[in-house]
Amino acid sequence: MDEIGKELRAVVADPPPTRIDVDGLIRAEGRRRRQRTWVWSGTGAAAAAAAVLGVPALVVGGGTPWPAPAGLPSAFPSPEVSLCAGVSPKPSGPQAPLQSYGTVRVRPTEPPVDGVIRLTGALREALRDRLPAGVRVESAQPGCTEPQFQFHPSYREYEAGGWLRQGEHRGLLLLQLRPTARDQMPPSCEYAVNPQDCTVVGHPDGTATVRSTLPGEPGQRQLTVLVLRPDGSAVLAVTNNFQDGPEGSTTTAPEPLLTMDQLDELARSPGLTLYP
Repeated sequence: MDEIGKELRAVVADPPPTRIDVDGLIRAEGRRRRQRTWVWSGTGAAAAAAAVLGVPALVVGGGTPWPAPAGLPSAFPSPEVSLCAGVSPKPSGPQAPLQSYGTVRVRPTEPPVDGVIRLTGALREALRDRLPAGVRVESAQPGCTEPQFQFHPSYREYEAGGWLRQGEHRGLLLLQLRPTARDQMPPSCEYAVNPQDCTVVGHPDGTATVRSTLPGEPGQRQLTVLVLRPDGSAVLAVTNNFQDGPEGSTTTAPEPLLTMDQLDELARSPGLTLYP
């Protein structure tokens, strides 16, 4: 797992970041065409003021089972979820100040520790059920055998990252959850990573997904799905088949290991919500 963590940090930042920053990810790969507002319109998340929050990270011992809170969605495989990392990442430097933006619904009141447990269980179950045959996922967090969500106090969002693998092929998988910003409604391609290759898809339950494909070097693609749920939850999912490094861009698979439809389905898994 240490190797995976090093590879992920090489993609997103150096020294190790306090969070997996999508903005930094796209910039490091040399493919970003817009600021972070393509993901979260009007959130103010691009502000980079350096301030240390007075909220210490909550640390969970490796592999310690936490009892799941009451009222869990059916996506949970068992009444216990084992967390292998802290509920919040340990800061490696100054954290950004608390970000504030208007949301379409009152923010959730679920304690972060309960949210991490619930969402981690839902994600692990969704990955077991929805990954294509032969594709597995490795956590980006050292010491973890399965992905785990963490809560980022500055941005009030949950985030999980890992590597999809199929034989020698691999690709990044990133998921984020936060309340839907008012500026994100109604859904549109205005803030997609690539508005020229973007589609808004409506689903029978009222969910909308904003799908966008960003090309890299020949044979390289980054797929992004932004899920806007009718309950006020926003889920971002990103995967690709390339990685930039000191010696240039490297193609890590002939195609992303998930199709756009599969990434969309994963991001719409029932348990991935802020309002259970």
